[in-house]
Amino acid sequence: MPSLINELMLAEVSAAVQRASAVVVVDASRLNAADAIAFRAKLRGVGARLLCAKASIIYRALPADFARVAPCRGPAGLVCCGDDIAATAKLINELAKEEKIALKGAVMEGRALDAARAKALADLPTREQARAQLVRALQAPLAQLVRIVHAKPSELVRVLKVASERN
Repeated sequence: MPSLINELMLAEVSAAVQRASAVVVVDASRLNAADAIAFRAKLRGVGARLLCAKASIIYRALPADFARVAPCRGPAGLVCCGDDIAATAKLINELAKEEKIALKGAVMEGRALDAARAKALADLPTREQARAQLVRALQAPLAQLVRIVHAKPSELVRVLKVASERN
């Protein structure tokens, strides 16, 4: 019979998994206390959170297809991502490069990802970077139009003539 504490932990971890936009499963057993505190602070800065519980509770809270993609054994921790998944993945990758944590897999939009695909999330641009790229893409044609309009009137006439000949 499961203990009341385990049932409460399972409910808390399951709720966190449901609320998160993505969940990354890591082995954080090699983190010392100072690194863990610093990692949690950085995660809070991007709207994410690190949950530690018994591995059996963590694996029960994940979707059933996660077991087919990643091994469900050994120590595990959950990084519950906020809105900016890429920023969270970049923080995880920093520690993974230092071999302080090991990436086991992830769950994104209800789909389980293996460690390699979860690591690829770090290559995505952050929310701010994506917005800047979008603004640049939208701004380029407008900037060209402004340059053409501010050009000498004779150059404008030539450009319009060439454009009309194309059509």
